Amino acid sequence: MRYLLLALFAITVAGCQPDKTTSLPAAPSPEQDPAPVIDMHTSRVALDWAGMYEGLLACADCAGIHTQLTLEPDGRFEIVTRRLVRAAEPSSARGQFEWKPDGNTIVLDAEGAGQRYAVGEGRLLLLETGQTQPAWDRAEATLAQSRPEWRSTRQNLGDILEDHRWTLAHATDAANQRIDTLLVEAERSFAFNFAGSHLHVQGGCNGFRGAFATDADGMLEVTGTMGTLMACATPLMEADATLSALMAEPLETVVVRGVQPRLILLTPAGDALVLTGELTPEARFGAPTTVFLEVAPQAVACEASMRGDGLCLQVREQTFDERGLRAGTPSEWQAFTADIEGFQHEPGIRNVLRVKRFEPADGSEMPHGPIYVLDLVVESEVVPQ
Repeated sequence: MRYLLLALFAITVAGCQPDKTTSLPAAPSPEQDPAPVIDMHTSRVALDWAGMYEGLLACADCAGIHTQLTLEPDGRFEIVTRRLVRAAEPSSARGQFEWKPDGNTIVLDAEGAGQRYAVGEGRLLLLETGQTQPAWDRAEATLAQSRPEWRSTRQNLGDILEDHRWTLAHATDAANQRIDTLLVEAERSFAFNFAGSHLHVQGGCNGFRGAFATDADGMLEVTGTMGTLMACATPLMEADATLSALMAEPLETVVVRGVQPRLILLTPAGDALVLTGELTPEARFGAPTTVFLEVAPQAVACEASMRGDGLCLQVREQTFDERGLRAGTPSEWQAFTADIEGFQHEPGIRNVLRVKRFEPADGSEMPHGPIYVLDLVVESEVVPQ
């Protein structure tokens, strides 16, 4: 019996030993490939890419496609597009996107037409078919990530118009052909300034003013326009006439937000005016101080010139009373090292300018001193040499 028990124990122990024909998992040898290493420098890992992106993408038969693309951290997306055509309705789609193995590119699913975007710091670039290397200089293919400073408390159309100075950058007709008569000289591009209920347009030959109003549907109407009556070269006169005709009827507006926002004005005839916006000093710094500066007919040499030619304006401050008459004694003449935005000095002409001076409300200093912006030319006189 004793020997029988020992035999059974030996059999049991033997049955618990590993089968010599079965391979157990082995530790990786030095010759084997190591575990995959995650690249911490890819857009997917290194960037805060989730959020909403907005921009104006290229369009073959219209002035552009206003596009808003939202990427969620869980891989969902929503895209809203609107062709820049009068009364066009926006379209939207939702779906999933996936990251390509490079970690720098995403692909939308079929709901997003399979579009591919390169992901950069605060921006997306729509890639063309077969394109592998992003060309970030293509503004017509770039969407910018929305930032908190773009979402100010002033969100209605009238406030957005007033908070920016708008410059005409592009204009097309109903056939999406460039309107050359409006884009004569780059240095004389039309600039739109909205203030209160008034619009002031400069550029071309003659500036003009009028009243404007907007409604809840984003329509802009300009009425009661009046302009100066100077005579200029024919192309500039034609530019004035073309712009006045395009703005004679209510305009549909589209606003594309960004560091440099864009305002698109769509006419009933199918024309599109694309303007770029820059925040006004009022929007950046608050209410200005109004000063009157008399500008001498000749500039003087100065070391602190900002003009690039070593010259500075000669100015002295004037005072006017409530009736618009000179009061008190003007200050001493001095070299004026700052620039007056909107003012072009011509040698031999004396001017008295009403100027807006902007300084930070908190009393801090600007890097280059106060900002001066021309408000009105009060007097202008040719001074014989």
